[in-house]
Amino acid sequence: MENVSEARQSFKMLTDAAPPDSVDVWTATIEEAEAARSKSPHSMDVMHSKIKTGQTLKAIRAAITEEDAAAPTFSDDGNSITDWILEGFHIKDEQ
Repeated sequence: MENVSEARQSFKMLTDAAPPDSVDVWTATIEEAEAARSKSPHSMDVMHSKIKTGQTLKAIRAAITEEDAAAPTFSDDGNSITDWILEGFHIKDEQ
């Protein structure tokens, strides 16, 4: 039940941030899919995310490190910006 509550909260945040006309289109699309799903289960494919997953964290780290090696940029404490970003990734991984 915890996941349902979290999903509803995320949905509310998304719909609150979206333009009202987008929410109307989403609602109509979902209602049409629900109505058609008994005849065509593929109608529910509209629910699949169309967001590309993108690069892996490993690939992002490698690209950042490579870019920094080509043109290092240093912060006030003498560390490179890449070091700062990679430290953030490291902290996130430990959490």
